[in-house]
Amino acid sequence: MKIIEVKNLVYSYDNKKMAANDISFEIEKGSYTTIIGHNGSGKSTLAKLMAGLLEAKSGEILIDGIKLNEENIQSIRNKMAIVFQNPDNQFIGSTVKDDIAFGLENHQVPGNQMEAIILEYAHKIGLDAFMDKEPSNLSGGQKQRVAIAGALAMGPDIIIFDEATSMLDPKGKRDIKKIMSDLHKEKNITIISITHDIEEVLQADNCIVMNAGKILMIDKPSKIFEKSEELRKVGLEVPFSALVKEALKKEGLKVKSDDLEGMVKELWQLHSNH
Repeated sequence: MKIIEVKNLVYSYDNKKMAANDISFEIEKGSYTTIIGHNGSGKSTLAKLMAGLLEAKSGEILIDGIKLNEENIQSIRNKMAIVFQNPDNQFIGSTVKDDIAFGLENHQVPGNQMEAIILEYAHKIGLDAFMDKEPSNLSGGQKQRVAIAGALAMGPDIIIFDEATSMLDPKGKRDIKKIMSDLHKEKNITIISITHDIEEVLQADNCIVMNAGKILMIDKPSKIFEKSEELRKVGLEVPFSALVKEALKKEGLKVKSDDLEGMVKELWQLHSNH
C-alpha cells in the first residue's frame, strides 16, 4: 500500500536553480527509505515539500491518498512528523517533559491521557533520567532523542528525518540510527531519512539517489551500491562492505550478504564445504 505518491514535482528557488525537477516516486507504507545526494542535490528541499513546509510550483504530493494542499495541510501534518538536523530549532518547552507535551497539548489530548503517552515515549527513547532537565543543556544525541520522542508522541504514520544524525558524534549516530531502525521494525512507522551517512543507507529497504534536482536512481541499497562508478561521478562514496562485495565478485566469489559479518560467514561456509 502506497503511503506517499509524488507526481511530476517541480520547485525552484527564485525561479533560478531547480531544486526539484519533474520528480516522481512512490513510498510503501511501513517502509524505510533513505534519500542521498551531495550538497545542493535537492534532497532536503524534497523533504520540506513532502512535509508541506514548501509549496511546489507544479506537480502533486499525495499522503495516504490525500492530496497535499492548503485546505488539508493540517490533517496531513497529523499523519507526519519531521525531525531536523538541529533539534535546538524545535524546542518549545522549558523541560524535556514540557517539550514532549507541547504537540499533545496542541492536539488537545486530555491531561489524564497525556502523562501516560509522555512517559511511554520518553522511556522508549531512553529519556527517563532527563525529564526535568532543560533541553538546551543536553548533549546533541540527547537533544535528538527529545525531538524524536516529541514526534512519536503525536502518533504519526510517517517520520521524516532531515539529516538528523549529521551533527552527532559516532556514539550519538549509532544510538539514533538504532532508534530509527527499531521504530521501523516494531511500530511499522514509515521512515524517510535524508542522510549523508552511507552506512545508514544499508539498513533501509529502499534508497533514492538525487543529483541536481532530479532522481538519479531508486532501488534497494544493495543494487544502488553495485553502481559504484555512477555514484562516484555525482560525488557520493560507496560503503566499505559494498567495495568488498564488489572485489569478491571480481574474484568469482558471489555472496548474498551486504554486511561484512554475513560475508565472512558465507565465505567460511563455502570454505568448509570444500
